[in-house]
Amino acid sequence: MGSPSKIAAESVADVASRFADLRVWISGARGFIGGRLAAVLEDAGVDVHRFPGDLTSAVDLEDSLAESRPDVVFHLGARVDVARDPALDGPMREVLYDASLRLRDALTAEVPGALMVHVGTCEEYGRIPAPYAESDVPSDPVSPYAKWKLRTTEALMERGGRVIVARPFLTYGPGQRPRQLIPAAVRAALAGERFPMTTGEQTREWNYVDDTVAGLLRCGSTPAAEGAVVNVCGGPEVSVANMVQRIFAVAGADAALVEVGALPKRSGEVGRFFGDSERCRTILRHTPSTSLEEGLTRTVAWWRRRLQGAA
Repeated sequence: MGSPSKIAAESVADVASRFADLRVWISGARGFIGGRLAAVLEDAGVDVHRFPGDLTSAVDLEDSLAESRPDVVFHLGARVDVARDPALDGPMREVLYDASLRLRDALTAEVPGALMVHVGTCEEYGRIPAPYAESDVPSDPVSPYAKWKLRTTEALMERGGRVIVARPFLTYGPGQRPRQLIPAAVRAALAGERFPMTTGEQTREWNYVDDTVAGLLRCGSTPAAEGAVVNVCGGPEVSVANMVQRIFAVAGADAALVEVGALPKRSGEVGRFFGDSERCRTILRHTPSTSLEEGLTRTVAWWRRRLQGAA
C-alpha cells in the first residue's frame, strides 16, 4: 500500500493532475472548500464546470449536467449552519437531502456513467465517542444540518451506483468564513485585540484546506473507494485553547491577549472530536502533509495581506 511518508510526498497539485483528461462538475464552488477545490483543478488545467444554478431546481441541474457532460461530480453545495434550531429542519431537508437526491437523479438521467463524490460531514456521527469510524452507527446528530447530511448519506448508499460519500473533518485555511474560530483568532491577533474564550480544553482534529482538498480529489480518483463512506481526516488532535495560543504566537501577538476561561463553557460541548483515518489511509492512500505550524503560517499570512489590502 505504501507508507504514509510516501503518500504525503504527493502534493495537492499532483493529485489534481489525475483529472487532466476529465471533465469535472462542482457544486458549492463559491464556498471555502469547494472554491479551493475548483481553483486547484483549474490551476492544473482541468476542464471544470462550476454549477451556477439553484440546487433545488431539477431543471437547473439537468441543464447544467447535459451541457457539461462531466466524468466526475463533486457535490459540496449546502447550507452550512450547525445551530440546534428545530426551525431549520425543513430548510435543511430541502437544500441537503432533497437537493442531493435530485442531483443524483439528474446525473443518472443525463450522465449515467459519471462518478458522484458527495461531500458529507463529520457532524453526521452525532454523540458517539471519538475516534469516529465509518463503520460506527451514528447516534443523535445534534443539529438539523447534521441530521439531514446523515439521512442523505444513508439514502445515497442505499441507492448504490457510482457514488462515494466523503466526510471531511474540521478544516481551516485561507478563505474560511471570518466567524469561524481560527479566522476570528487570527484577526484578533493581527489587530492586537483581546480574545476572550472558554477554557478551550476540548480537543479537535485540524486539517489544512489543501489536505482536505487532496483527500476529496483522491476520493474522485480511487476506484476502490466507490460505494463507500470515507473519512477525509488524519490531522493532529489539539485542544482549542492550544490552537488559539499557537495562532497568537505565529502572528507575533502578545500571548496575554488570549483570555482562556473568560467565557463560560458551552452546554453540550464534545470533549474530543477526531476521526479514525484507517480507511482514508488504506483505501485513499491519503495522509495530511501540511504541518500545523505551516498551515497556520500560511493562514496568518493570507489574513495579514487581506486586512492590509482592506485598510
